[in-house]
Amino acid sequence: MTATHAATGVDDHTAERLAAALRCVTVSTDEAADDEREFDRLAEHLERSFPLVHARLALERFGHSRLYRWEGAEPGPAAAILLAHLDVVPVDDERRWTHPPFAGVVDDEFVWGRGAIDDKSRVLAILEAVEATLAAGKRPRRTIFLAFGHDEEVFGTEGATRMAARLRELGVRADLLLDEGGVVTTGLAHGMRQPIATIALGEKGWATVRLAVTDPGGHSSMPGRQTAVGRIARAVARLQDHPMPLRMTPLIADMLTRLRPAMPEPRRTALGLLPLAGPAVARIMASQPQTEAMVRTTTAPTIIHGGVKANVLPQQAEAMVNFRILPGDSVHDVLTHCRRVVRDPAVTIDPVGLSSEPSQITTPGPAFDLIADITHTLLPDTLITTGLVPGATDSRHYTDLATTRCNFAPILLTESDLSRIHGTDERLSRTNYARLIAFNTRLLDHLTT
Repeated sequence: MTATHAATGVDDHTAERLAAALRCVTVSTDEAADDEREFDRLAEHLERSFPLVHARLALERFGHSRLYRWEGAEPGPAAAILLAHLDVVPVDDERRWTHPPFAGVVDDEFVWGRGAIDDKSRVLAILEAVEATLAAGKRPRRTIFLAFGHDEEVFGTEGATRMAARLRELGVRADLLLDEGGVVTTGLAHGMRQPIATIALGEKGWATVRLAVTDPGGHSSMPGRQTAVGRIARAVARLQDHPMPLRMTPLIADMLTRLRPAMPEPRRTALGLLPLAGPAVARIMASQPQTEAMVRTTTAPTIIHGGVKANVLPQQAEAMVNFRILPGDSVHDVLTHCRRVVRDPAVTIDPVGLSSEPSQITTPGPAFDLIADITHTLLPDTLITTGLVPGATDSRHYTDLATTRCNFAPILLTESDLSRIHGTDERLSRTNYARLIAFNTRLLDHLTT
């Protein structure tokens, strides 16, 4: 796909292939089993839409996850492992959507539906690029893997974990691991007019902590000094009022250094003192939620409940608090912090569900430079920087399999666009989708002969 097409948007046939994938209700939830039929529908659509891919690449299935091997002409390390995922999060309130979330509506400007950004567009864009490259008679110099997970939204334990284990079994080591995470944003950084492409080089960890209290209960006319609900509320308030410490990591310092030339004064001058003024800069970043997440392990109380009736003292109460863990902190550090801050022996504090330590952070190298150069070709005015994914992606399962890990897609998003991810009215513009396909095509051009 040419740069001209990337600027004007995909044609109707290309948009429809993405829309058809969005009509497959491949929802992952913690409570319910996947709908096998919907994942089968999506698999059939992919195999029908990309015949060359499925004729010439070796495919292994792990449940509904799909691991493709595109054999290279030369021996040596694999060129790349390209990740994306097939599942989507549930929809909260369909009535708030402009179009039904699984209708896959295509209009003159957008493709609408759950998964349009996260992450079916990347699955389809990779396959569009590989299909076109095969049609052009090209072959990779060194082997390329495509790994499409089916349960990324519920931690990837049956998909990405198994595919990564298979790659280790094969002795795979790649130059590049590419996954979702960073994008190109505009209008988010105060005083900066240029679009900013954040190529993330790692991700935060996460842990959910359960706070629980048991109490004899009784009648509300004779309460003790602290009910179970009151005790839990106080514990949650203490955690929220006393977050984990601010810290400037080397990765975020590198990100700010790269952004500094485009920043207005006095921030540009202040960042020139970053090696000495890291703590002060971290305090400034902590003034906004979007930037605080880069310099702190964040604390987010998400669930609290207890009691059964207004005039009955509750016998149990509990709360869930989610932490996104900055590199340099650990799950153990989070639990130690919680116990120190709550300071109440009547409140039990335990991890619940799955947790993940922060990922390794890779350093920029030739593969990073290649991603940056392709992005500049498609978006010439964009400022390239590094960054950290605040959420969890499948790539954490693969980090040791590649020299350089990049979480990035060259789609240009505003603040309102970002709110649609996992939210209402998720959609992707035809122009962004064309750019995403062009990006993958240009990447394959560098890796094939």
